[in-house]
Amino acid sequence: MKFGDRVLYNGEDYRSLGVYLHEVNSKEAIIKLDNSTEKVIVMKKYLSFIKGMENMDLIQAMIIADYISKEKYDGHYTLMAFTTGCRFCFGTLDKINYNTTSLMAFGKTVEEAIGKAIKYNIDTDSIMNKEDKMYK
Repeated sequence: MKFGDRVLYNGEDYRSLGVYLHEVNSKEAIIKLDNSTEKVIVMKKYLSFIKGMENMDLIQAMIIADYISKEKYDGHYTLMAFTTGCRFCFGTLDKINYNTTSLMAFGKTVEEAIGKAIKYNIDTDSIMNKEDKMYK
């Protein structure tokens, strides 16, 4: 399993969906369960792989975006929905205009936009740098 994979956790008296974050050691891993606000350390033997990040569902995408934003961007991310699709980036844009919006990750769905932002590391700093270069 790798970061962002969708997993099923078989607890003592329940089963819960979650997202794999990273390995602690050979027997334990940190995951974010859908029904929990906190990350948890679980035994890897109780985890089952369900699907990878390439085919994220909405909950998986939001959990991963939330995790990354809290780890690197003080919990900030920007998500915009339009009739033609969605735009997403990590961090908070100081100004929103046509140029900054067009530089955000685009997807037909929220999941696709978040996936592209993760894959191409699209955050407000990279957007502002690209925008500055547009005017020079």
